[in-house]
Amino acid sequence: MSLFYEDFTVGQTFAGGGRTIPEAEIIQFAHMYDPQSMHLDRVHAEEGPFHGLIASGFHTLCLAWWLFLRLGLVQESMWVGVGLNVLRWRRPLRPGDTLFLLVEVVDKSLSSASDHGRVTFSHTLTNQNDETVMIYQSVNLISCKRDSPSSHS
Repeated sequence: MSLFYEDFTVGQTFAGGGRTIPEAEIIQFAHMYDPQSMHLDRVHAEEGPFHGLIASGFHTLCLAWWLFLRLGLVQESMWVGVGLNVLRWRRPLRPGDTLFLLVEVVDKSLSSASDHGRVTFSHTLTNQNDETVMIYQSVNLISCKRDSPSSHS
């Protein structure tokens, strides 16, 4: 069930995840969108600075966004994402890692149109060892309750 602008409070947190990332998915994403040897070639990656195959940072970002959407918080209430802030890759995502997501509401403001508001979420992606893999903030336009489809009946 979606939450609306009024349902979010600064400091509120949500957690989810538990998705394990197979090597084949890392390689497939890299072939399509980020064809660098550290994402594609196990042998070459072993000799590189990460000492093994790692996922593209953009793949990691997509996975984090997927985990966020799977929480179901904004499934019906999000108008659109308007930007990302503070994107940092802290640790490589490796084949077999399991990802978890912690989301915190860090800011919100009502728009002048008053049918939606801007909500900024801080996303922290961690692995199975509770190590931070990536952090970023997403800025999203979220519907107000009075603008929800059920309020038009």
